Formats: sequence, structure tokens, C-alpha cells
Amino acid sequence: MKYISLLLFSITVGLHSWAQDIHFSQFYKSSLNLNPALTGSFVGDYRFNANYRNQWASISEPYRTFSASVEANHLIKSVPNLRIGLLIMNDEAGLGGLTNTQINTSFAYLKKLNSDSSLVGKAGVQFGFSSKRINFDRFTFDSQYNGRQFDQTLSNGENFDRNSLSYLNVNTGFGLEYFLEPKKLIEIGISLFNLTNPNQSFEKVSSGLDIRTNIYAKADLDLKKKLDLLPAVLYSTQSAFKELLFGTDLRYHLEKRTLLASSIYGGIWYRTSDAIILTAGLDYFQWNVGLSYDINTSQLQTASQRQGGLELSLTYIFRNYKPTFRRYKVCPNFM
Repeated sequence: MKYISLLLFSITVGLHSWAQDIHFSQFYKSSLNLNPALTGSFVGDYRFNANYRNQWASISEPYRTFSASVEANHLIKSVPNLRIGLLIMNDEAGLGGLTNTQINTSFAYLKKLNSDSSLVGKAGVQFGFSSKRINFDRFTFDSQYNGRQFDQTLSNGENFDRNSLSYLNVNTGFGLEYFLEPKKLIEIGISLFNLTNPNQSFEKVSSGLDIRTNIYAKADLDLKKKLDLLPAVLYSTQSAFKELLFGTDLRYHLEKRTLLASSIYGGIWYRTSDAIILTAGLDYFQWNVGLSYDINTSQLQTASQRQGGLELSLTYIFRNYKPTFRRYKVCPNFM
């Protein structure tokens, strides 16, 4: 019964992962996966970001997801409000080794909407190429049972059309950023993924990838001299699947001086009907490191023993040093 339960779990979660896009618990640390309009939404010239997620290791073969991105501000001098980014993702799911590799290019345009620049509008588009592959040799079938035991040398009796596929995709998004004052920021946005509804079936039948919609809000609010509140909420929907994730981090500033700026933070989040998420992190000058862990609360908690997903994030922001030149008069005014 143990092995039957594991097989049913693998099939169920595997089909679930085929129908849904890649996502992270630390969604606010993976901007290009959240909304193309967030491309270049940082103070600096370049941002490098990486996310890694390892899930369901206590039940079956872990589901591993890796994402890396780079963004550039002011890369095209003639169009100063244009932001450009590149996103690469790789996801491996379940016992069958279902691998999904994506390469996306992102473009965003920022527009100041009022006289004091406290309200900024953003619009973005993302063009992507995806490649999927599955290893059918890793599956087992009834025909490989010889009456006494499983024999992998026996034919599985199946005839699969193909084990790989690829497709093009388009995503888009919009956002608003409002500065209440220099130390308070509120941001809202909406994004649409899979606008081309690409076919992702390995068989001859068509199975389009449904449009995924993200609606989110997040804020950076100072509570006291050294303490900030970082709440956020994300609502995602894709076909019949819906997800609501909300919570907050608290950030404590160890040092606020620009060249030595550092802070630590921690928080608690909740993905409805699925998991409680604990977070911790560290800011040091231009680096940010984040750690989160999902404690499973869904109906799978008996099999998972409440163990969900471990997730890591790493961000580095590079700023070009721009020296200031001061001009002094050579001669006094009376000459």
C-alpha cells in the first residue's frame, strides 16, 4: 500500500504541475516571474537575481526549480525610461523527470504620472521560448511484472509519440508605484502569462497552457527608526486553479549608512489551504539573501509529514559610481 500511495501521489502532483506554471513562495523576490512590468524596478544600474526551490523531498523524487535573471536600467541612453531583462528557468518535476526549461526576454517602460514623480506607471512585455522533456524510461508499468517481481528488462507495452516539445510564449503586465513619502512605498500590479495558449501535450491530442493571471500588492513601510513592515499579497488564477498567498516580513536595520547598510528580517506567510511559510533574510549593502520554508497544511500533510518546500533567493544590485566634478573659478571676480 505504501508504494501504491506514492505512485498515486506522483501521478496526481505530476498532472497538477503540468497544468500550472512555475511559482515561488518568495514571489516578491522574483520580479520577472511575477510581472514583466517590474523589469528594472530597483535603484541601481544592474540587478542579478537567483531563486531555488526544492519541494516534496519527504514523499518522492524532489521537485526542483531554479530561476536566474539579469536586468539593466538606462542601457539604451536614447530611451532612458526603457528597462531590459533576461530570465532563465529550469524545473524538474517528479519521478518521470519532467523537465521544463524557459528563456524569456523582458521589456518595461516607466512613466511618471504626476508633477512630483510620486506616482509611476509601468507596462511590460515578455517574449519566451520553452522546451519540455520527459524520461519515460523512469516509469514502471504492469506489463513489466513477470508474475513474481518487477522486471525492467520487459517491454512496457507502450508507444509514446514523443518525449520532448517546444513552444513560443508571450506575457505582459502593468503596475503602479506610489511613494507616500521617501520611506514609504506601495505597489500594485496585474500580469497575464501564456497569451499564446501554447500546446504542451506530448501526445497527438491538443492541451493548451491556460492563461495565468497574477494580481498583487506590496508595500515597504517604516514603523520606527530602525524597523520596517514589508507586507504583500498575491492572488493567482489559472484555469480551475486558484492561489492566494499573503503575509509580511519585518526588517530591522543594523546600520543605515549607505556604504555599510545592513539589515535582518523575518516573517510569516500563508498560502490558503496549502502551507504556512516562514521566512528569514539578510541585507548587506548591495546583497540580499532570503530563506523560506513551507510547512504543509493541506490534505497531503499525512504523507508529507508537514514538510513542504525549501526556497532560497539571492539578489545583487550593481551601481555605477558617477563622480561629481566641481568647477572653480580661476580668476577672482574683480579681474
